[in-house]
Amino acid sequence: MTEQEQPRRILPALILLFFFTVSSCSSFYHFRPLSYPEPGQMKLVRSIPGTGITVGVQPYHTAQNIHALFGHQGLWREHVIPVLLVIEEKNDARVTFNPHSLFLSVLNKHYRNISPQEAFDIAWQADVPYQTIKKTLYYTGLILFTIVTLGLGSMIWVLPTPFAQPTPAQTPFGRDLAYKAFPLKATVLPKDKVGGLLYFNLPFNEKLINQTALNFQVTEVGLGKNSGPQVVNVTFPLKSKEKSKVNPVFEMLRGFF
Repeated sequence: MTEQEQPRRILPALILLFFFTVSSCSSFYHFRPLSYPEPGQMKLVRSIPGTGITVGVQPYHTAQNIHALFGHQGLWREHVIPVLLVIEEKNDARVTFNPHSLFLSVLNKHYRNISPQEAFDIAWQADVPYQTIKKTLYYTGLILFTIVTLGLGSMIWVLPTPFAQPTPAQTPFGRDLAYKAFPLKATVLPKDKVGGLLYFNLPFNEKLINQTALNFQVTEVGLGKNSGPQVVNVTFPLKSKEKSKVNPVFEMLRGFF
């Protein structure tokens, strides 16, 4: 090998190494804490008459709000809308939540909530919208990089394996979705509160947020001997003036890398 040929072989290797480094570093996930404020301190709040139940709701429907919770993981691109729900019981009673009554109404169409696992499945596809191209370029570059640096004989051990989607429990993002989720089977104890995120997958237009309502059912059970259960159906209109502030080109690049 001449002195002129050696830099020509090293340069492609350095370029490929740079792209591998950028791609791998961009995959690190940063946990962002989510606080559950008192319902009375939230923008959307309602006290249910005849009970000690106070409900606070906050929709995360804009790009910047969703990214502040989970980063650029594909939730916003695939219209997965997190909704923060906080239920507080101010009296000496317990409150249970009916998971089967939960849905969002948008222009007389009803959409059920999805589980954190379903939200992960949807977002994972959107996080790499050019999955086939990205996979082809990655493995082609990896093989060429191995040939340039180690020789053709070492290529066999870097041949691509079947590309499989990870389970939510195997990724920090999947675990974070579950960690922040509203505990649907939890019981709100007297003078206590329960909060968390509900996830909905919608054919969503942000302009429709003011024509959207959260529907669910709760049951208040008094601790006294003569206090029977009281079932309450709640319809909670959502309102917001916020709009997404996002650059489509940057979103595309984040999805690719």
